[in-house]
Amino acid sequence: MGSFSKLSFSGALAIAVAAAAAACGGGGSTAPTPTTPAGVVAGSLGATISIRADGTSPDDVRIERTQKVRFINNDTRPHQINTNPHNFHTDCPPNNTVVLNPGQQFDTANFNEVKACGYHNHLLPDDQKFWGTIRVGTNSDDKGPVYSRGW
Repeated sequence: MGSFSKLSFSGALAIAVAAAAAACGGGGSTAPTPTTPAGVVAGSLGATISIRADGTSPDDVRIERTQKVRFINNDTRPHQINTNPHNFHTDCPPNNTVVLNPGQQFDTANFNEVKACGYHNHLLPDDQKFWGTIRVGTNSDDKGPVYSRGW
């Protein structure tokens, strides 16, 4: 009977440990997955930015994750808005546009990462009046870091 008691205790201990592990989730922590607020349709337009001779307006917009931004060239010359840093355009690839001739518009791809994305006019990279920020899924009070402002 002594060995039966040890076996039962060992079996009970194994079950208790397995139950405790299952209750805790059984694994390490993972980063929370960003969510899109209810009512936001993926691919919907979150903001419109006008490109004029005096710069982009507005130059700081906030959109929700999965939304797009529309750029409209209301100037008399071509413009190409790209994400920073200049020549690499890697920080927020959805924000890389084609050359927009006067009167043309372009909708970006969906912005899926929660972050603040700096942009510039690739054709006039040093002209700060064409620099701006698209804030994706960040509270207006918490503007977050701008990735690669300038170059």
